[in-house]
Amino acid sequence: MAWTAPRTLLSQLPSEGASIAELARRLGVSAPTAHQWVHELVAAGVVTVETDPQSARSKLVRLTVAGARRRAETMQMLAGLEAALAGRVGVDTVTALRAALEEPWGSPESAVAELPGLSTR
Repeated sequence: MAWTAPRTLLSQLPSEGASIAELARRLGVSAPTAHQWVHELVAAGVVTVETDPQSARSKLVRLTVAGARRRAETMQMLAGLEAALAGRVGVDTVTALRAALEEPWGSPESAVAELPGLSTR
């Protein structure tokens, strides 16, 4: 399994868990894509899908002990990358880059649709 996309999901999974729909919104991907990533992470033993105690009709994605360990490794890796980048381009530039990337850009599909000469077909 390629870990890039699922690692992104791990970095966005709150400690209290989240629904697949919420994860899809956080990641800016479709619900089927988020569902596929969750399925891969369940198979790898790093998340579980459980009934939401607040609503029996809803499911929550939660970290396992192995998942919490993997998430900590992932967050440490991201912090290292940010520190290395800050060493090259400066802390202020990295701070501005993070702020720009955290802005709500809309769905990836809508962003592609706005590019001249490209279509989503």
